[in-house]
Amino acid sequence: MPNIESTTKQPAQNHDRDRDREMVRAITDALVLAVGKRAAHQELRRARAKAGRTTRRRAVHAAAHLAGYSALLGYIWHRRRTAHQPGA
Repeated sequence: MPNIESTTKQPAQNHDRDRDREMVRAITDALVLAVGKRAAHQELRRARAKAGRTTRRRAVHAAAHLAGYSALLGYIWHRRRTAHQPGA
């Protein structure tokens, strides 16, 4: 009889080991996926922040150019207006 009991316990132990291995694999896969997703999100945030800085820099640069051209146009308009006034 002891032989029968030992043979019935062995498949149960193998089943437990297989289940444990599957659980370890599942946890490992989940951790790898979580770390990968976290790294992807960090890179996305970095890219968006970098694009935001570049966009702001371009906007400031464009505004500076527009301000310079606006001042030049205002000066030309003022000079032409005062040159055409009969009383001045």
